[in-house]
Amino acid sequence: MSLYSKKEPQVYKLDALKSYSEDERKLIVEYLKIEKYYRYALREMNAIVENLDDFCENTFSHNPIHHIESRIKTPENIIEKINRRGYPMTIDSLKTNIYDVSGMRVICNYINDIYQIIALLSKQKDIKVRLKKDYIISPKPSGYRSVHIVFDISIYFGSEPIIIPVEIQFRTIAMDMWASLEHELRYKSNNEFTEYDKKCLKQYSDDLYEVDLNMQKIYIKKTTGDRDDDWLWFTCRKIP
Repeated sequence: MSLYSKKEPQVYKLDALKSYSEDERKLIVEYLKIEKYYRYALREMNAIVENLDDFCENTFSHNPIHHIESRIKTPENIIEKINRRGYPMTIDSLKTNIYDVSGMRVICNYINDIYQIIALLSKQKDIKVRLKKDYIISPKPSGYRSVHIVFDISIYFGSEPIIIPVEIQFRTIAMDMWASLEHELRYKSNNEFTEYDKKCLKQYSDDLYEVDLNMQKIYIKKTTGDRDDDWLWFTCRKIP
């Protein structure tokens, strides 16, 4: 599992804000005052996830997490998203509507690993689930599979906690490979996507999902046998 590498916050000069409207400039200035909270929450969440991976290794002799990716949304990305969604261009709107300023991608080895880490995270004292979308049980029409969860994490700079949302996307290695290449093909290509292209990508996603299930089935048989009560079995689907 790769370690989280801290990235220093960007420094913005006033000249860089000239291309934005007055409301957008005001939002960027206000956001940069509180960006440290999102950055601190991301570091805290990253440490918790890494500790849970260590716990699984010590308890089950299995590391569920392959690697972790982390990032803080840039002011440019925040402005773009608020404009795209039609939200008010205010700091209160950002706090209310934008849940993925702090974002993580947790890449797991097997599908069961995803649900195990989610279950362990949900039991943490200072973490609450705000929003959950399971695109593994219900994939997007494109074939995209992942579990997206927004966790509210309590961070402390004094005696009172500050609640910050952190969005985590959980994928297997195969799901992440498909999603990364699909994004590259769809958004960084000059050629228009045909219906045939979409159909092929959806089929490739389904094929990779079957590979995920079969690899997981082999792993369980080789390590634990066919026990229905084993921790590696997740509740949304039993492997036939």
